[in-house]
Amino acid sequence: MDVDKVRALELAVSFVSDQWKTLSEDDITVNTFGGGYSDRLFIVEDVSKASNGNPIKKFLIRLYGGKLIEKDDIIKAGKCEASEGIVFFVNGVKGLGPKLLGVFDGGRIEEFVPSHQLVEADLTDKNISLELVRKLARFHALEVPVPKQNRDLLSISAIHQGEYNKTITLKLAKRVGIDQDELMYFDEDYVAEHAFLRSFETKVGGRQVLCHGDPNKNNILVRDTPDTFNERVMLIDYEMAATDYRGIDLAALFLCKMFEMTDDGVFHLVCECPDEEYRHMILTEYLKETKKLNYFEFDANGLDSVDHLMMEVDFFVMYVLEFYKGFFMKMPNSEFFQQLPDDVISSWLRFIPIMATTYESQKKCFIERYSKVI
Repeated sequence: MDVDKVRALELAVSFVSDQWKTLSEDDITVNTFGGGYSDRLFIVEDVSKASNGNPIKKFLIRLYGGKLIEKDDIIKAGKCEASEGIVFFVNGVKGLGPKLLGVFDGGRIEEFVPSHQLVEADLTDKNISLELVRKLARFHALEVPVPKQNRDLLSISAIHQGEYNKTITLKLAKRVGIDQDELMYFDEDYVAEHAFLRSFETKVGGRQVLCHGDPNKNNILVRDTPDTFNERVMLIDYEMAATDYRGIDLAALFLCKMFEMTDDGVFHLVCECPDEEYRHMILTEYLKETKKLNYFEFDANGLDSVDHLMMEVDFFVMYVLEFYKGFFMKMPNSEFFQQLPDDVISSWLRFIPIMATTYESQKKCFIERYSKVI
């Protein structure tokens, strides 16, 4: 365990509450709570039976550095824990997420908010879907001192796909019972697809905002009780936050509806790509909330119309799928990944063909719908 009780008590006394001074190691528990691919998360709880007036009896410790993404990975290039901490702090102050309780070399202390990870069953409630996109709109409007140049997800994807090791991947596929023919999409010419996307990128464009960068269901919580907005949805994990096209976050939001990763790390396809009626509802709400926030000159008949935003999202769905594909193709190189259970590896490898076929379908629809328009 990376955080023992001694260290947990030290951090609690420094950042959480003086009441933790009265506690001994026997009075607390420290347990692994999960974390992202580049962080580790621990939950610390005051379980003492005596009433000590402790105002905060439970909190989280996040340590930087994870299992699948190393500190020097291209995804993390140009980013630092300081900027991530600033985004976390501002998000908490604005009531959009957990509060930041403290920072230290190698990690930070976060508020624990009773909640559960978003699942597709939650999104069948229209109100939850609308809360989610309003939260994203508010996140996009945050003013934080992070680099203003946009990320280049296609360049990151190209690097990852260039690192694809066919020998290792086929060896893993054989181990988990996947036929080589199922992995034909691994050999596609990503250079040509990236050139296609580049040819439309600036034509489609869209507002550049502070993007979350990874709004998948693992990074979206549903609170047990409503927040100051009388809403329950909450975005967490801002390690990918950066300036980028708003359409990238919205596209990722629609794609995340399709799949979920269970606690054991297995990916499951849970629904089809959202239909046009659902997308129209979500984008209309996003623009409605964005207009209220008034952080740029709103162009209701042009750049900020539902039709334009729909085009942006229809394009960036392909963009995001290419980014995901590169990430998934690189993962078999990791020694940690190779040690995962067979069902986890199988689900990851089988997800690349799903992303590839979704991309093909989306590309066909995009060309039919927009090629003459732009």
